[in-house]
Amino acid sequence: MRTSVIILLELLGEALAFNPLRAQEPITTRELDSDPDPIPPQTFISEHFGQLSAYRDLSPSYFNVSHVGLPDGCRVAQVHLLQRHAERFPHPDDEMDGLNIANFTKKVNAAVTAGESFSGPLSFLNAWSSGLGGEFLTNIGALSEISAGAKFWNEYGRALYGAERGQLAYRESDREKDKGRKPLLRGTSQSRIHNSLLNWGLGFFGPSWQEDASFQTNWTDVFHTVVMPEGKDEKVSNNTLAAHHCCNNAETPGIGDIGDTHMLKYGSHFYPSTSSRLATYLPQSFSLSAHDLYAMQLLCAYETAFLGSSPPSHFCTLFTTSEWQGFEQMLDIRFFYNQAFGNPTGRALGVGYVEEMLARIKEESIGDSWSSVNSSLTGDAESFPLGMKFYADFTHDKMVLGVLTALSLDAIREVPDMTSFPPREERVFMISRLVPFAAHLVTEVVECGVGEPVPVERQYFTSSSTSGTGNKDEGEKYRFVRMRLNNAILPLSSIRGDKCKGRPDELCPLDAFLESQKEASERAAYQEACFGEYEGPKDGRDVDGTVPK
Repeated sequence: MRTSVIILLELLGEALAFNPLRAQEPITTRELDSDPDPIPPQTFISEHFGQLSAYRDLSPSYFNVSHVGLPDGCRVAQVHLLQRHAERFPHPDDEMDGLNIANFTKKVNAAVTAGESFSGPLSFLNAWSSGLGGEFLTNIGALSEISAGAKFWNEYGRALYGAERGQLAYRESDREKDKGRKPLLRGTSQSRIHNSLLNWGLGFFGPSWQEDASFQTNWTDVFHTVVMPEGKDEKVSNNTLAAHHCCNNAETPGIGDIGDTHMLKYGSHFYPSTSSRLATYLPQSFSLSAHDLYAMQLLCAYETAFLGSSPPSHFCTLFTTSEWQGFEQMLDIRFFYNQAFGNPTGRALGVGYVEEMLARIKEESIGDSWSSVNSSLTGDAESFPLGMKFYADFTHDKMVLGVLTALSLDAIREVPDMTSFPPREERVFMISRLVPFAAHLVTEVVECGVGEPVPVERQYFTSSSTSGTGNKDEGEKYRFVRMRLNNAILPLSSIRGDKCKGRPDELCPLDAFLESQKEASERAAYQEACFGEYEGPKDGRDVDGTVPK
């Protein structure tokens, strides 16, 4: 009889063989055939799933950062990870997600039950039924998180803990470098978040940390977790990893769903022609609405996240190149106006995490809070330890966007074009790049031996904790902050106020970075944004992520 640990080892082997994080070729525009608007290949389609896209590393220079290497004599001394959950099933209660899919499924089933028949490329609907579950992490999602954890060990863990040659994962003895404390992983009680945390932990912590064949120790014993309540059945409490539940207006109709209206309006540019094109294959009494077509494109993305793309979902092969580009733009519009600079609660969603990150960097607890910070947790050394080598928090796509908004990172503050179809290919606010499944925002605290380290143009792999010849233990330390989103270095020089301008490698002196965030809480206006009485703007303007004055 196989032990659970052997099964976990087999799963880890499959994860590393599958390893979606190895698909690191640069994302480029595809050369399509002579048809002006053909049905594109699956590789093209899968890149246009928005927040439902599989993770792919961005190039370190994706945001036009010219020098992406770590300067000679510098080292990454501490890392703060904000990790999105990986592939999941639809939200059953979301009108523009699982509920929309359920309505389409009922409509199709009713037609088939009544004896009507679909034909041509839609003939599969005659025997189709949805096999999707309810907002849980899929098995492909579990593999994505295992790979992410293993990758984080290789890129950061080895250096932070001074790993020995051939060390595959964190070892229990590495606790000595964290003053005898276990690393802390935080998540929420929602199934897909908690299971993302566990699978990520399997990649980072083991069970490969054991040197012999003894399976008596539970591999989860080597780390500590904090699980914050989340969900409609849970008592509402402050939660920086699911702030939409404690920020009332983030889920208030007319405010939290501004983007839904704009998204559907953009769909009117192409869905009527899609409906006409597919009408030939429909039963006489059946028609495809914009909601139906949107559900069909969602089904392509979700069936891919559940079953993979070989063979592709039938729904994927129904739409043309421009229709997939339009679908992605719809999702970009929805997220910009629901969770980022286009929504009055955009900053409020992310400011709590920003406050926690700043407190950890400064090694300060948080005793009082006027945001989503749960001060009963952040005032306790067990649930909010200070001075750790790394912190890992597991969250949602909307929270990552909220954090980027709260930071005032203007490099991604790009109002989506709601009039052009097909959309511009060269744009910044693309959800498939910013918050795909298993997206991660990494904040590096970098220590250097000099105050003005020479920027390095190229990035090189090193298994050492120090770049070049610098000695981490000698002399004065100068501290900087560098941030990455899905491997791409973020241009901190674009943070409002110009505190981080001046370096082509986007290293920001720590004091300057802290200064750049002094107004983050004030700009978010958390209490007013989340609990004030106001109307959400309906005109499509950029409200800078806060209540318009």
